[in-house]
Amino acid sequence: MNIGIILNGISRKKKFFYTSIYPALQRNNRVEVFETQHAQHAIELASALVKEFKFDYILSAGGDGTLNQVLNGILLNPGGNILPAIGAVPLGSGNDFAKMCGLKPDAKQISTLLTQNNPQATDIGKISCHDELGKIRTRYFINACSMGMGPEVVKRLSKSDCSLGPTLTYLKAITLTFFSHQPQEIMAQSQHWEWRGKTRVLAIANGISFGNSMYIAPDALPDDGVFSTFLAGDLPLLKFLLYLQLIKNKKKIKDRQILYNTCTSIDITAPEPCAIEAEGEWMGWLPVRIELQAKKIKFLR
Repeated sequence: MNIGIILNGISRKKKFFYTSIYPALQRNNRVEVFETQHAQHAIELASALVKEFKFDYILSAGGDGTLNQVLNGILLNPGGNILPAIGAVPLGSGNDFAKMCGLKPDAKQISTLLTQNNPQATDIGKISCHDELGKIRTRYFINACSMGMGPEVVKRLSKSDCSLGPTLTYLKAITLTFFSHQPQEIMAQSQHWEWRGKTRVLAIANGISFGNSMYIAPDALPDDGVFSTFLAGDLPLLKFLLYLQLIKNKKKIKDRQILYNTCTSIDITAPEPCAIEAEGEWMGWLPVRIELQAKKIKFLR
């Protein structure tokens, strides 16, 4: 088996990868590792690898952001009609999609999955939004994308030193963002429902959680051909913080300002500038159209 691995070059677990994961995978496979050297480098690396036609699998070794970049590198610049299967070696702080799939940074587990060679067809989200110059751009996600607080949390996390550990760092970023972020007027329209109003968070999910185990869609499946959506309106601070803890415990919230729905496509606009993120990566600006592409890629799980 030919395996290409794109490793987050600044991962805190890089040494662990080279001492524990890499040697085990080499025993029965031809493995090449490519380290990222700068922001968005994983997109460039994945794009180059998929055009070589030599890899059966391209694995992301990092967190949700690295996986998102690998996915986009493959889908934005496909080398042909047959795409390599992808997989994840979860080395990041969140790893929400990997957790849902039961994946761990475990050499034996990853080796077994590669030996079984049975990647599962997985749904993907396609984002059509706007870049800084107002031009339409296409991006993809495998787990979730969000508007409202999400992009602001991503911006804050990018400046954090993570010294508190992943869980407290995420909670701190979310709490501080709440104090500074004003709910934005958002208009969303899908096939069966619509919303217009001030919004704290609007998330479109293919997975069950985002933001380091915030279970916004506990019933979601990655291959059921439908998105799960989570919308939090203009909630007071104390209530919002209480709900965060319930959401982390996989509880669905019963509140008129919390809406759970499903869709396969959705159009979202806003009268003021509003950003969109996916898997902790900045995607662009509204207006946006998000479409589900059923079983677009095969994922090792």
